[in-house]
Amino acid sequence: MKAKRFFFLSALALVAALGVTLFTVFADSWSTNFESFTLGSVNGQNGWSSTGPWDQGVVFNSYGYSSFGFQSFRISDAVTSGTFGNQTFTKSLANEAGETDATNGGYSGGVRQRHFEAQFDIASTTTAYQPGMHVSVSPDRGDGARMSYLRFDDLSDGIHVFFDDVTDPSHTTNADTFNETDIATINRTAPHTIKFVIDFVDGPDNDVVKIYIDGVLKITGTTWEDYFRFDTESNPSLEVHSRTVDSLLFREGGDPDPGNAGMGFLFDNFSLLSSSKATPNTADDCKNNGWQNRQRFDGTLFKNQGDCIQYVNTGK
Repeated sequence: MKAKRFFFLSALALVAALGVTLFTVFADSWSTNFESFTLGSVNGQNGWSSTGPWDQGVVFNSYGYSSFGFQSFRISDAVTSGTFGNQTFTKSLANEAGETDATNGGYSGGVRQRHFEAQFDIASTTTAYQPGMHVSVSPDRGDGARMSYLRFDDLSDGIHVFFDDVTDPSHTTNADTFNETDIATINRTAPHTIKFVIDFVDGPDNDVVKIYIDGVLKITGTTWEDYFRFDTESNPSLEVHSRTVDSLLFREGGDPDPGNAGMGFLFDNFSLLSSSKATPNTADDCKNNGWQNRQRFDGTLFKNQGDCIQYVNTGK
């Protein structure tokens, strides 16, 4: 079980001494490119965990992806299982994200935020088709209580990206529907940037999830909150609460494909964020005073609309 951690960003002294932009008080973020990791299993390195027998590890980047630096994280479906808690989890944020009354089960903690973002790059270890190769990626609190879901399936025409959300607008016990959408087919010859953006809204059936691929919005849906609220499979006592998130779960379930051992997918350039305000994804997010409700990934606020648009265009 993860220990609860508290995180506090204070910039009052900097504001007085340097005149810099004030930090949002409880914004929390981290990023990694694996350059400081040791080659081999990611388990126990810089807050990551992977306690099962998975075919995973930090590897030397011999695959020709210059944006991945010298080292990346690799995983395949050579070993799979129906388990959750012993699969591969990223480092956690100090401050969880979720609804006001969401349940963290003691797995996440800190100061609860309403906004969550996770971004990473994915690439294939080979330009050749890897039959059956698949992995799912989900915002999670550290035990498999997934609140959203993407699955990457290597098929004959490329890597398909599937998005699943859950709806139960009638709020009827066990009437929830898992909706799966094939949102994109990405090629195997280059890395691709994947981004989860989640805004948690109190009450059922109203969270907002946006998935971006290479900077383009591919789908807007909802979380799995209705599954946790109304389905006795996940919630036998029907406590009617959503779940929190503070990390990403990389899960290898379904059928194993031993032929993919040592191969699979590469992941790099991770960043996670929890905050009270969203980051802008397009210039339109900054317009009509939208910049006042947005922030940079590091938690700093914008001075005006132009400052916000510059961040969208340059990341600065």
